[in-house]
Amino acid sequence: MPIRKGYVDTRDGQIHYRYSEGGQGLPILFFHMTASSSSSFESLITALDGFCPMYAFDLPHYGQSFMPTAEPSYDYMAEVMMEAIDTLGIGRFHCFGHHGGTNVSSQLAATHPDRVASIMLAGVTYPTMEESARNSKYIYDNPPDIRGSQAITAWTRVVKDCDSSPPIEPDAPFHPVPAEIYHSELIDTLTAGTQWHWGYRAVFKHNMPEILGRVTCPILLVCGKRDIVFFWHERAKKALPHAKVVERDGYGSYYCTFAGDDLAPYVRDFVGGASL
Repeated sequence: MPIRKGYVDTRDGQIHYRYSEGGQGLPILFFHMTASSSSSFESLITALDGFCPMYAFDLPHYGQSFMPTAEPSYDYMAEVMMEAIDTLGIGRFHCFGHHGGTNVSSQLAATHPDRVASIMLAGVTYPTMEESARNSKYIYDNPPDIRGSQAITAWTRVVKDCDSSPPIEPDAPFHPVPAEIYHSELIDTLTAGTQWHWGYRAVFKHNMPEILGRVTCPILLVCGKRDIVFFWHERAKKALPHAKVVERDGYGSYYCTFAGDDLAPYVRDFVGGASL
């Protein structure tokens, strides 16, 4: 089925989302990373077409969703998303989060265990509190400039996060990020405006080790081995020995953004088992 778009009202503003209603069973809800949007899941949703209903949300401040009047936390984010989910009439569901979206997924699972059937965490954000205090380098404004410096700043960030450089080992697998991903991520970062980075600050204020320690539903940890947060993924894997794990050679931070055909079978297998 084609991917459609819609808006749902919340008390603080409208949430924009993409959806595909084909298939049976519990829906999968997708939450993107900073500073992407729901468009980053089109490849995966297309690859999963007909498997189950799917909804990908633009988090507040990103994509076409409302701009908060104050910098929000992931606790707030989860509350807003649950309001949107309730308004859409969605009962029980699976979560798929990418980088900062893993915070939303984990918070929902921790605070609404009766609603969340499983969580899939792609590039889980799992800093210690000590690391969080040292990571201000990721948090910087990008104000508009008549000379266009905001575009250069955003482009530099996107190129760095896409992790497109070939590996040092000449025979190692390598799946380059398509140019279209650079383009869409640049647009999403610029759309997020001066405060594009608030999601990063929220990550470093969100105690993921504690939150995930409260999660009782099945967990899937997914990560490309060239992902910039692969070391966090490895840390979470040790802390959560009951979690299922998928690690893919040659892929980086945007594995789930452009490699939907590769990732979809793992999602189907995990969701099928978690729904039993």
